[in-house]
Amino acid sequence: MSTCLWLPTFELRLELVRTPELDATSVALLSPGESGGQRDVWQVSERGARLGVRPGMRVSRAVSLCPALTLLEPDPAHYDVVTGEILEVLEGVSPVVRPTTPGTFHVGVDGLERLYGPPRAQVERILHTLLEVLPRPLVAAIRAGRGPGLFGASMAAASARPGSPVLVEAEELPGFLAPHSISALPLSTEALERLKRLEITTLGDLGKLPLPALVRHFGAPGREARALARGERIDPVLPLHRPRPIRVALNFPSPVGERGTLHRALDRLLQRGLDRVERRERSVRGVRMGGHLEEGGSWQVEATLREPSARREDLAYPLRGRIVLSPPPRALESLFVEFFDFGAPAFQRSLFRERSTEGEDRISRNLREAVRELTLKLGHSPLYRVVEVDPWSRIPERRHALMALEPRDPVR
Repeated sequence: MSTCLWLPTFELRLELVRTPELDATSVALLSPGESGGQRDVWQVSERGARLGVRPGMRVSRAVSLCPALTLLEPDPAHYDVVTGEILEVLEGVSPVVRPTTPGTFHVGVDGLERLYGPPRAQVERILHTLLEVLPRPLVAAIRAGRGPGLFGASMAAASARPGSPVLVEAEELPGFLAPHSISALPLSTEALERLKRLEITTLGDLGKLPLPALVRHFGAPGREARALARGERIDPVLPLHRPRPIRVALNFPSPVGERGTLHRALDRLLQRGLDRVERRERSVRGVRMGGHLEEGGSWQVEATLREPSARREDLAYPLRGRIVLSPPPRALESLFVEFFDFGAPAFQRSLFRERSTEGEDRISRNLREAVRELTLKLGHSPLYRVVEVDPWSRIPERRHALMALEPRDPVR
C-alpha cells in the first residue's frame, strides 16, 4: 500500500510562498534552461489560466492574453532544497519514501497501522508531518490518495481534492480505476492515439480487451497497461537510495557571465570537491552544477557519467558541454558543484601484498577473501606461491617449491 502526495504546480507554489504578495495576481513561471530569444510558459496560476494562458505557450502570446501577467524566473536550486527537506521529514514517518515527479511523493505505509492507526489517521499524520518544512496553506493544497501500489495511489491522489483524501482498498481497485482515462497509463503518445481511434478511452474499456490482441498490436507495453488497468499489477513503492551529496560553492565578487571565467571556476570547485574528506576515495558518477542568477532565480545543469571517475577532467568535460548547450540566461552571482551519485572506490589497494604497521609484508585482505571463497567451493586452495627452499643448490628444481596459498594470518 502507498500514500501518494501530489501538489500541482509545485514549483510555482514554492515561488508564491516566497512572494506572497503575488498570490492574488496572474503569475506564470518561465521554462528553465533557456536563454535569449522567445521564452515559454512553464506553469501558470489559476487566475492566469482563466484568462487563457496555458503551459507551453510563448511568452509574447501569454502577455497579449493577459497584459498584467507577472513572469517569474525559475529557481531549480531552491526546488531541490525543498524537495530534500520534504523527503527527510517523510522518512521520519516511513522508511519507504520515493519521489516520482516534481511535487509528487509516494510513502510506503505497509505495517504502519500499529504506529499511526487506521488508513485515514495515517494520511493525516503524514500531512501533519509536512508542516515542519512547508507552510500551512501549501500543505492544505496537497491532494492525498492511498491505494495499492504506485499506480493505484497516484490515481487516488488525482481524484482527490485538497483536504479530502481518497482511500482505495485492494478489492476496490478494479472498480475504482475503470472510469478513469487511459492517458494515465505509461504508454507512448502514439499508442494512446491508436487506442482513442478505436474508441477506447477509459481503463475499463482497455481491461475488457483480450490480452492476445493487445500484445499483438502493442507488445509488452500493452500487456503491462492491461494489467494496470485491471488492477492486477501492483507496483510497490521502492525506497530511494539517497547518498549524502558533497557540495562546494563559490561566491563571485561581481556577477560573472563570461564562459572562460565559469570554466576556471568550475575546475576550482571540482578540485575542492574531490579533495573533501567525505569522498573517501569514492569515484563520482553524478555531478551537478548551478548558481544564483543576477536579479533573482537560479540556473542548474547536471551530468551522469557513463563510467564513474575521480579525475577532474572527466567530470569537467560533460559539464562544459552543458554550459554550451544550456548557458545561464544571465550573469551568475555564485556557483556551486555537487556530487550526488557515487561509484566504486577510485583507488584499489594492492591485490597481492600490503604492509602491516610493523613494516612486514602480508597477504592482502582482498586476496585472502578470494582464496577463502575458492577453498569453500572447490575443497582446496587453487592458488600457490613460490617459496625459496635451497637457493644455493646446483639443481634448479631444488631452489624453489610451490606451496598452497592459505593466508591465515590476520590482516590489519
